[in-house]
Amino acid sequence: MLFPSLLPASVRFRPALLGLLLLSFCGAAQAKPRPHYAVAGNEKPVALLHAGRATYLVTERSVFRLEGKEFVRKQQLAQSIQCAAVADTALWLGTRAGVQTLSTATFKAHPLPLPGSDATPGITAVFRDARGAMWVGANGQGVFRWANHTFTQELHTPAINGGVATADSSVWIATSIGLSRKQGTEWTRYNEEGVANHEIPDNIVEKLLPDNAGNLWVVMSDAICVFENNGQRGAAEEELPSVKFIGRPGNEVMGVASVPGAGRLFATAQGLLLLPNEPAGFASFAPSTDKVEPKRLLVPLPLLPETGNPTLLQVDQRQRLWLVSHSGVTVLTNAELRRLVATRATSKALANQSTR
Repeated sequence: MLFPSLLPASVRFRPALLGLLLLSFCGAAQAKPRPHYAVAGNEKPVALLHAGRATYLVTERSVFRLEGKEFVRKQQLAQSIQCAAVADTALWLGTRAGVQTLSTATFKAHPLPLPGSDATPGITAVFRDARGAMWVGANGQGVFRWANHTFTQELHTPAINGGVATADSSVWIATSIGLSRKQGTEWTRYNEEGVANHEIPDNIVEKLLPDNAGNLWVVMSDAICVFENNGQRGAAEEELPSVKFIGRPGNEVMGVASVPGAGRLFATAQGLLLLPNEPAGFASFAPSTDKVEPKRLLVPLPLLPETGNPTLLQVDQRQRLWLVSHSGVTVLTNAELRRLVATRATSKALANQSTR
């Protein structure tokens, strides 16, 4: 059964995202996962962080460290945690009441007040840039960089929804009036109006999702686009691959990972959706056209035992895929994931043959 997603003809597409507009559901198949790590509390996952040999899971109230075969709670906060990052020997937690740092040795929490009249605002972004500097985004106050043991304000835009850094030394800030990017000392703003040809489909940028292939996925209130890691990010006139949604209207996208040899995997409210690599012999797409060509299919992957619906995806340096949900953490080797995808694709092909 196919569920078409309709877009106006004026929307322009690039090949990388054409397949996101059809969803195919067939019979489920399962691959054997690696041991599942249960996590106490059933709390919303916020971040999975790796530092050397240590792995930390931050949820909306707690900080866990992986010790042997279990995640052990090391700290529990009264304030709701909204974002987190790791830097050297400290965890940085962005809460609804300001920034907290935790020593990875003692796990004692220390507040880190921001300058200004409201020293404990709601924090919506905490991240480390490619040069090792820490950045904090505070809703209502703007963006700050931590240097020489003090905060320096970098951006005064008040409505901050998120922020990330990419390997090319860029800093990206999601706001309700567009997307801001810092390269070197210069800020560039992308918005719906396309000032100086820096255009994105929507001004309300809700979240930024970098994947392990160096791409940055920009999730907006009414569209999704991607800055591809293909050496053309700086070309202002380059049209961004964009779609209206993934799977169906209103489907929330929470994470994305590039799976070598398989395609792109999305963690969504509908579950795990795979956009396979284009099959051999598949009709090519013109890169800049208003015509919607035949589309690739999103393949829904079955939920693995005990995993639940993952909300975080992460590929580590060993090419293992970490799936994080309210109920716990499951880790798949690349071989296990490719086996799952291949089995799923075979089931879909057999189902398609049976309907002919």
